[in-house]
Amino acid sequence: MTTFSYWEQQCLDSVDWVVVGAGLVGLQSARKLKESFPQQRVVVIDAHALGGAASLRNAGFVCFGSAGEMLDEIERTSESQALSLYNKRFQGIQRLMDRYGHDRLGFEPTGGMEVFSAQEADGAERVIDALGYLNGLVRSVHGSDAFLLCDAAKTGMNVYQKGIVAPAEGGIQTHLLYRAVREDAIAQGVEIYEGIRVSGWEDTSVGVEVSLAQGGVIRASRMLICTNGFTRDLIPTVAVAPARGQVFVTESLGSLPFQGIYHADQGYIYFRSLGDRLLIGGGRNRDFVGEETMDMDVTKPFEQYLKTYVETVILPGKSVRFEYGWSGIMGMDNNRNPLIGWHSDHVCLAVRMGGMGVALSAWVAEEVLNVVRDDKGI
Repeated sequence: MTTFSYWEQQCLDSVDWVVVGAGLVGLQSARKLKESFPQQRVVVIDAHALGGAASLRNAGFVCFGSAGEMLDEIERTSESQALSLYNKRFQGIQRLMDRYGHDRLGFEPTGGMEVFSAQEADGAERVIDALGYLNGLVRSVHGSDAFLLCDAAKTGMNVYQKGIVAPAEGGIQTHLLYRAVREDAIAQGVEIYEGIRVSGWEDTSVGVEVSLAQGGVIRASRMLICTNGFTRDLIPTVAVAPARGQVFVTESLGSLPFQGIYHADQGYIYFRSLGDRLLIGGGRNRDFVGEETMDMDVTKPFEQYLKTYVETVILPGKSVRFEYGWSGIMGMDNNRNPLIGWHSDHVCLAVRMGGMGVALSAWVAEEVLNVVRDDKGI
């Protein structure tokens, strides 16, 4: 016998769209579906509170890919794929800003800086030598140079003197972004039910039956899966691997000698000012295998590694204590372009944000709608 009450089951009956995942991608996609098909019932479910996998567990960066990351992306994939991905991220941020405004999201237009350690001088010069090429490549996206040479020594950090600034980047307040997206979805008539874990699903001749771990079944005309790093729980063969990102925030430091967002080590380390605190995250390139996990713990080796990085590179000579520590699960693959499309007759995917869900989410939601509109059954 089901453990669902009669009333709980009524909440989940007669559903047109069930969206699995109440993060930034799931909520914006659900809102787009409801706006476009107002007579249809759109229900979002999530096992976590507040889209807790990554949407409220990121660093609050408005970024599109540092110069070093762009070169790495070109080498791993191709020039056209790297440019396409950069454009999707840029367009996604523009759509967020256009809909909600800078003030509502707490946007800080500080620019973003890529820094290099003194031991990376050769690598830094390699990236710097490529700036003309990279700027020429991405100028078609926003009409100006994306990457500018700067004096990184002015930050007071223990880094190579030359750094690279991305003027269009900055920081946002992640909780304000999530609140705006969630309130927007609800205002459009999207229903959100959290604490509901999917245990399986079956595509039928008339729709999809979604089995729930708590008991009970949601019968819907269509399902949209927006679970990103957790997608293999539902579709084990999907080309999306979980990737844990660990993040820490220091106690109040009184003041910081710099403001803004920063990238290092080809983007694998990222840090920013957060008022009078410092936020730092990343380092998973130290243990790709170990960090390919859905476990949202923080671990002592990563905490110590990032603490040492703060005390020797970012704030040399200063002892710091972390007051907050958490992790989020990203969805990764060698191809970091989002995976959007029909998995089966009634099941659509919008996953694989490649660690850039903030930048991509609004673009992905629009693309989901395009995919749905192209379907002959809609």
